[in-house]
Amino acid sequence: MGLLAMASAKGSPGVTTASMLFAALWPRPSIMVECDPSGGDVALRMPGADGEPLDTNPGLLNLVAAGRRSLYADLVRQHTEQIIGGLEVITGMTTPEQAAGLGQWEPLGALFSELPGTDSVVDLGRIGAGTPQNAILASASAVVLVVDTVPSNVVHLRERLRKVSDGLGGEAGAPLHVVVVAPPKRSRAVAEIRDAIVQSQTPVEAVHHLAHDTTGAAFFLGQVTGSPARTALVRSAQPIVDALAARTAGAFLPADRAVEVTS
Repeated sequence: MGLLAMASAKGSPGVTTASMLFAALWPRPSIMVECDPSGGDVALRMPGADGEPLDTNPGLLNLVAAGRRSLYADLVRQHTEQIIGGLEVITGMTTPEQAAGLGQWEPLGALFSELPGTDSVVDLGRIGAGTPQNAILASASAVVLVVDTVPSNVVHLRERLRKVSDGLGGEAGAPLHVVVVAPPKRSRAVAEIRDAIVQSQTPVEAVHHLAHDTTGAAFFLGQVTGSPARTALVRSAQPIVDALAARTAGAFLPADRAVEVTS
């Protein structure tokens, strides 16, 4: 795959949850990376594999500091933690102020898109015209915009889809997908959003329905009890992940490929 970029156009209707979920269900080795400049949530939500709180020090900010001269795959391994359930993550910045001096968004995109033997699911948070993490989109193998069914948010989504599509090169660029977070029985609302996007003539490959399911989402909020595999959230996510994984399989790099990205 290389890099699956996850984002929202307005607000954040579960982008972090969807990113962790997709990475956890991914059929190839994967890592979830928090690149939301407004601040990361994973370390605040999830315990580590040992049940203890995550340490934010190995996260994205320290990775960038360690790779100020060049970014390479081994740095990613050194700054990765495992959360309960086994998912590998790179935690994000703890405050928006930390993002101000980052300045390496484009090289980070190249790094995470070319990890040997590993695909990256990157949480970009909310993207807009001037958000710095937009630079990562240039390295994406596929882009997913997450939205709920609030009409004003759907309008913002359509406008952002046009801008993102133009930036990716239209139909010739990385495929665009939309994930609508809605209750399982609101498939009609999802179909209406799909129709609205089609009418806007924006080249979107697919519009998917991800169940709004508080029981399933609770697992990705740190309430790790029960079996998430049986929840509506996971059941609705699996076909989405399967479609994205199949669509992006050609970008997967074998584990013996060494990659270095100059900052």
